[in-house]
Amino acid sequence: MTSQNYSIRKRLLLWISIPILIASFLIMILAFLFSWHEIEEVYDSQLVHTAKTLLQLTEHEISETPGEHLFLGEENPNLKHNYENKTAFRIWRGDMLVLQSVKAAEFPAIEAPSGFSNQTIDEKPWRFFVYIDAHNNLRIETSERYAIRYELITQLMISLAIPMGILIPSLLAIVWIGVRKSLKPLVALSRAVDKRDSDDLSSISSIDVPVEATPLVHALNRLFGRISDSFRREREFTDHAAHELRTPLAAMKTQTQVLMKKAGAMPECRDGFDNLNATIDRSTHLLEQLLSLARLQNETIPLSDVNLSECLEDAIAEISVKAKEKDLSLNLQIAENLHIKGHADSLYILIRNLLDNAVKYTPTKGVIGVTLSKMGMLQITDTGPGITDADKERVFSRFVRADKTGQTGSGLGLSIAQWIADAHGVAIFLKDNRPNGLIVEMDFKT
Repeated sequence: MTSQNYSIRKRLLLWISIPILIASFLIMILAFLFSWHEIEEVYDSQLVHTAKTLLQLTEHEISETPGEHLFLGEENPNLKHNYENKTAFRIWRGDMLVLQSVKAAEFPAIEAPSGFSNQTIDEKPWRFFVYIDAHNNLRIETSERYAIRYELITQLMISLAIPMGILIPSLLAIVWIGVRKSLKPLVALSRAVDKRDSDDLSSISSIDVPVEATPLVHALNRLFGRISDSFRREREFTDHAAHELRTPLAAMKTQTQVLMKKAGAMPECRDGFDNLNATIDRSTHLLEQLLSLARLQNETIPLSDVNLSECLEDAIAEISVKAKEKDLSLNLQIAENLHIKGHADSLYILIRNLLDNAVKYTPTKGVIGVTLSKMGMLQITDTGPGITDADKERVFSRFVRADKTGQTGSGLGLSIAQWIADAHGVAIFLKDNRPNGLIVEMDFKT
């Protein structure tokens, strides 16, 4: 079962924004329901009030004019309103229509029941209120189109929607900005950790770190402390072990050389002593490499002005003896007095290890080329067996050897070279030297 990464920012925005949107939607619905209920009550009460007024007028006329015939007068044509064609009334006495509004004259022959009812006239909904006065044999009918109510509820909802349409996006924008700013310290913390060098295990500062992230910072600092202690113990063990083994190996080397001289008259013992001497040399070389690695990793390399040309010439002078023993040709093109920022001792170890590998793996009568340009490009070439593309990625790891020629080695030379190059901010590139061999390139001016 695979786990998916998620964004805290997105989750916060969703957990805040969705409730805001849902709450706004519910507010709109509740506002609509409550407003519609109140509009119904208000307009129904107006219908009742109008019916009462008409009833009082009619009863007054009846009291003043006894008989079956009533006359309440004509409508004043000067009293008009936009909603007038959406309201109507009718008054009956018995079966006789006593009075009606202009709009009511257009009504078909319908008879609404007593009380409130909904009727459809010309495919438009109307609200009717009918009051029957049995004592005076009167029927008062007031009516109103629902369009009036719809228009009012629409206006009310628009008046609510416009502010909410401005408020909600503004609120969401404020939430987004607030979440983004609140998470900035976490982003800054991750960037600070990401920019650290692989060997920087110092504590992370908890200043300006949110309270919620402080436990994470403290946990990381404790982890860095444990890793630092582990590395320190590893380096100390390597350093101490190498020092402890150096003395007995030196004694074994001396004793072997003495025995080899004494065994000069015994050819059958010569091969055994030669193998023993070679084994001691390999062990001594391994110890020297371990000491170099432990010493470098236990120190912070101070960078200063270094004459890279002289450093390169010193390393070449050291390996020239081995090169002569194998009858190798050295092609040198070294720019004079090229100065860079670096650490002279570690740069010497870096170059010496690379040259030592070139001499070791180049066959007899081969050619080794060393070029240092004025622009700081160092190139070491050999005519050995080369390295496969797959091995080019592996050879910089500790105790990894890609050689198939049977040459002896510790598998630490390129690992040490890589560590020194990283400390100087320089990349090591391995390329094929056609038709055979290897090219090592480093640009010290980048």
